[in-house]
Order: sequence, then C-alpha cells, then structure tokens
Amino acid sequence: MLDFEKGERVAKTSVGIFAVIGTVELIFGIQSGSIALTADSAHTFTDALVSAITFFGLRTSRRPPGGRFHFGYHKVETFSAVLSALIMVAVGVLIVYRSFLELRAPEPLTAHFPAMATALGASTVFLLLGLNKRKTAKRINSKSLSFDAFNTLKSSAASFSAFLGISLSYLGFFRIDAVAGLVIGGFIFAVAYITIKESSLILLDACACSVDTLETARRLVESVEGVKKAEDIRLRSAGPFIMGDVVIKVDGKTTVQELEDINAKIEDSVRSYIPNLLKLIIQPKPYEEDGQS
Repeated sequence: MLDFEKGERVAKTSVGIFAVIGTVELIFGIQSGSIALTADSAHTFTDALVSAITFFGLRTSRRPPGGRFHFGYHKVETFSAVLSALIMVAVGVLIVYRSFLELRAPEPLTAHFPAMATALGASTVFLLLGLNKRKTAKRINSKSLSFDAFNTLKSSAASFSAFLGISLSYLGFFRIDAVAGLVIGGFIFAVAYITIKESSLILLDACACSVDTLETARRLVESVEGVKKAEDIRLRSAGPFIMGDVVIKVDGKTTVQELEDINAKIEDSVRSYIPNLLKLIIQPKPYEEDGQS
C-alpha cells in the first residue's frame, strides 16, 4: 500500500512554512518597495494554498468507494492538481501586470539587505522542501504532490530571482527588480501549463506509460503457467494508481480453482513490475491451436 499519510504530512507541514515565509516576504517587500519580493510573497501565499489543496486531494483519494463514486475517489487527487494550476495562472497574471507597471516607472528601493536576506533565505528553504516533496511524491506516485514539489522548486528559483533583482537594484539597476517580478510570473505560467496538460490526460484515462510497459506486462502475463496467450492489455491512470484489464487464453478444460490460481499469479507478477497497480481485471477465454477462441 502506498504511504499516502507520509505525503499528507509533507503537504500539511509545507502549508505552515509557506504561510510564515510569505508573511515575512510581504513585510520586507512593502518596507523595501521591492515589487519582486512583494510578488514573491503573493506567490508564496498561493503555494500555501496549493499545498493545502494537495493535502485535501491526498486525503480524499484514500476514501473507500461509496455513494455515487463506485470506483473510488482516486481522481480527486489529480483534479486537485488542475485546480491548483488554475489558481497559479490567476496569480501569475496579477504578478505580471503589477511588474509591468513597475517596469514603466521604476523607483529606488530601500532596506536592501533585509530584503535580500529574506529572498535568499526563502530560496534555500524552498529548495530543501521541494527536494523532500519530490522524493516523497516518487515514493507514493502522487501526481498532485509531484506538482507541489515542482511548484516548490520553482518557488526556490523565483525567490532567488527576487534576490538577484533586489541586489542589482541596490547597484543602481532599478528596473531589474520589476524584471525579476516578470520572471516569477513566467515560472508560474510554465508550471501551470505542464500540470494542466499532464493532469488533463490522466482525467481522460490516459496512461503515463510507454509501449514497452505494455509489452513487458504482456510477457509477464504469458510467463504464468497455464496462460497460452495474452491479448488486449490496457492500462489507465487513476490518480496515483494504475488500473487495467487483459484477456488471457487458457485451456478450455481449466477449472475455476485453477483460474483463480492463475489470476492471483498474474496480479502478483504484474504488480512486481508496476507497484502502484490497484486492480487488474482478467478475462479468461478458451484457447484453440489455430488461435481462435
């Protein structure tokens, strides 16, 4: 069983970290007059919301089937990633607009060093947090936590951009602070695009797997004793899980008990190759020497 509780803890902890850092960035952003640091604070508060949505998605996806959701709530986790990306787009538009206005009429900054220290500190914390999230996301195969990790690493780069913008502004290049704000907006749009694209494919029952994956799965099925041939292997993503079905050709004299044993061996074999396999529907059909059923 995938350790979703670990992912939930990581997402929940990051909400508090983002909220604290965002508040500090906002204070020093206003104090220094840095549009880059102020934009990064808005960006960070949005990151807190993204992590909160990720936490909700992970927790909801573990609920057993019920009500109108007969196949479970696994895709809630993917849907939460899309919702997070849409929120990021809205924030990105606001940041780009505000940075453009500042670019047209730049003003010297004040309190450079506290602002620079805040931006550099935020970048370091986000880098460490993002790497931890990415490691956990791979372990539990979570699309929303993977997006959250990517988003957090992007936040590290955005905060470092703010640091560079404030530093160069201190040297007299006043417009660079606004340029840094535009760069932060660009980071946001790039991540949102990738997330919406990949998550939409999963919601449409696409599978993040290659032809080689299907071929390997077919060979594993056919390697099970009693299976003459494997056909029509299909896989699809369901949140962090993979679901699929396969038609197997077996001897027409195979008993029910033998079929149950064959099915169990097939699931174990395929799951050893695809650890996040949730369910594999196996349809047996009689096999004839000419290959016709």
